[in-house]
Amino acid sequence: MSPRICVLIPAYNRADLIGRAIGSVLASDYPDLRVIVSDNGSTDGCLAAARSAAGGDPRFEFIAHHENRGPLPNWRSCLEAAKGDLVHWLWSDDWVEPAFYTTLVEGMEAQGAQMALCRPKIVSASEGWERISACSKGPRHEARTLLTAAVRRNALPVSPAAYLLPLEAVLRNFCDDIPTIGDLDCTRRAIGSDLLMILVSLRASQAVYVHGEPLVSFNAHEASISVTSGARLLEGHYAWAKAWWCRRMGLPRFWSLKDVRRLWRGGHRRAGLWALRGGL
Repeated sequence: MSPRICVLIPAYNRADLIGRAIGSVLASDYPDLRVIVSDNGSTDGCLAAARSAAGGDPRFEFIAHHENRGPLPNWRSCLEAAKGDLVHWLWSDDWVEPAFYTTLVEGMEAQGAQMALCRPKIVSASEGWERISACSKGPRHEARTLLTAAVRRNALPVSPAAYLLPLEAVLRNFCDDIPTIGDLDCTRRAIGSDLLMILVSLRASQAVYVHGEPLVSFNAHEASISVTSGARLLEGHYAWAKAWWCRRMGLPRFWSLKDVRRLWRGGHRRAGLWALRGGL
């Protein structure tokens, strides 16, 4: 029996883009999908656009917040409504290939894995370029090995949109309480909790299936978080989130040394000192 996949699409003011995300899920041939769209008080008709794109498909459920609650509470709304075995986060400005779900599930079953990922493609339509992110090679990996690689070397995609994750692990360990330190505010900017969903899943799994071809596309448009935040701000927030999580989980402190250097280099000295010594 195929695992049930719950696709989570949190959205805010993406009326012009969410139709493509939903359409890509509708094009899938996977037999057991449930989709939850949670609108965070959009003012541009995003919820109506999402309903229209879904076309009354009974697999879709819609959550409507009357005001913007912030991104992480909206993510949590999706999670709390989720049911099934696996979860896929599909950001409202991204899209998947029709074979995304079937290919990853078949690979998981063949390799005895509890989670899966593929190489993402990053697309900038306005600037006319695209690139495919690097990823670990080979179909089967020990989860502990990939966890080490993700923390110590940033060797995996940081967005859960490239993954099928075990729902129970994500729901039980969702991190929306990363402390703010200096100008590193992971909660307000929604940078860091996405990566930690991957890390908690790796920690809860034994094996991971890695598909070497791109089956998901990230839209690097001018309003996306990754573009508006800038590389240095992203680096600092992800470094802080990882260092904080490693300390919280009691993982080896030397795993975070590169992140300490990233924090120090970015001027986040208090965060770097905490990662080394502890104590906020």
